[in-house]
Amino acid sequence: MCVCLLVGVAGQAAPEEPFEIHAILSLAGGGAFVGRAEGKTLAVVETYVNAHGGIRGRPVHFTIQDDESNPQTTVQFMNALIAQRVPVVLGPNYAASCAVVLPLVVNGPVQYCFSPSVHPPPGSYTFSVGVSTKDLALAGLRYLRDRGLTHIAQLHTIDATGQDGENVIREDLALPEMQSMKIVDTEHFSPADLTVTAQLSRIKAAGAQAIITWVIGPAFGTVLRSAADSGTDIPIITDAGNISNTQMAQYTSFLPKQLYFTGFRFLGHSTIGPGPVRDVQTAWLNEMHAAGVANPDSTYTNAWDAALVIVDAFRHVGTSATAQQLHDYLEQMHGFAGINGLLDFRDGSQRGLTPSAALIVRYDPRTAQQWIPVSAPGGLPIKPPARNF
Repeated sequence: MCVCLLVGVAGQAAPEEPFEIHAILSLAGGGAFVGRAEGKTLAVVETYVNAHGGIRGRPVHFTIQDDESNPQTTVQFMNALIAQRVPVVLGPNYAASCAVVLPLVVNGPVQYCFSPSVHPPPGSYTFSVGVSTKDLALAGLRYLRDRGLTHIAQLHTIDATGQDGENVIREDLALPEMQSMKIVDTEHFSPADLTVTAQLSRIKAAGAQAIITWVIGPAFGTVLRSAADSGTDIPIITDAGNISNTQMAQYTSFLPKQLYFTGFRFLGHSTIGPGPVRDVQTAWLNEMHAAGVANPDSTYTNAWDAALVIVDAFRHVGTSATAQQLHDYLEQMHGFAGINGLLDFRDGSQRGLTPSAALIVRYDPRTAQQWIPVSAPGGLPIKPPARNF
C-alpha cells in the first residue's frame, strides 16, 4: 500500500510555479487611499486570472512593494528590480513617484504607471493608465465653458500633481475652442498646509465664476474644508484622483453644493450599450462585489485594466519574454476591451485611450450611485430633455 502510494505521488506532474509580476504601490502615506484600493484590485485580478487559466497554464502572482508615497523609496525599489532584469513593473500610483522612475526605465523594464498625470514619450518603456490629465482637464473646461462659466480660478498644490494640472490647463486654454475662457487668478499651496482660506479670499476678489483645483488626497480635503469655512459657493471641479468613496465619506459634513470631478467613462456604466466594454465593466463589478467591495470607484479601475493588459501580453509573447519583446507587443496592441473603452496603443500615447473616455461627474452621497454623470463623453454638458407643451 505504501509503495503504491509513493509511486502514485511520484507519477503526478509537479504544479507549475507561479508567474511573478512585480508592483510598486503606495500602501501608506499620502497616496495610500488610492494605493490600497489598487492593491486590493491586484489581488482580485490574481484570483480572476487564475480561475481562467492563468498565463499559459501557470498561476499568476502579483508581488507588491510599498513605497509609502515616498519617491526616493520608489527609486530604490525600481533600481533593485532593474538589477533583477524583470520585464515589467506595475505602478507606482503616485504622480511624483512615476515621474522620478521614468528616466530609470529608458531601456526597460516596461513600467505601467497607475497615475494619468504622467505623459510618457511615444515609444518609451513607460505606459500610463486611463485618460491623460490633459484630456481630463479639457473635458472639465468644456463643461464649465458650455455652462457659461468662463472666468476661472486655479488652486493647485506645489507638488507634481498640482504642477501637472497647471501645465495641462495652460496647454488646453491655448486651443482655439477655449478662446472665451479666462484665468482670473492662480493660487498655490503646500500639501501640508492646513487651510487655504487666504487663497480663496483672493479668488473671490478676482471675480472667479468657478475653481479648478488639481489636488489629491488630504490636500483636497483642505480645499473643501476651507471653502466651507470661507463661504465659497461657486462651482469647484477637481481631478479624477479624488473619485474615492473612502475619501469622500470623510468630507460629507463640509461638501460644497456644486462639486464636480473629471472622471472616466465607466462611471456612465448604465448608459453604455451592449458590447465588449460593457462586458468588461460587468465582470469587474462582479469580481469586486465578490471580494467584498460593494461600490467600487475609480481607485479600483486603474490596476484592473493595467494588470489584464500585461497578462494578455504575456499570454501572447510567453512567460520568458524580455522587456523589449513585451514592449514591442504592447505598442501594437489594439481592440483590447478595458473598463473605459477599447484600448489602442498604436497612436503613441502610451495609454490607449482617447479624450472620449473622459466624463464629468458630480458627487451625491445621498444616492446609491453617488457619482452622477453630468456630461457626455468628452465633457460637453448633458442637455435637459426638451419639454413638450
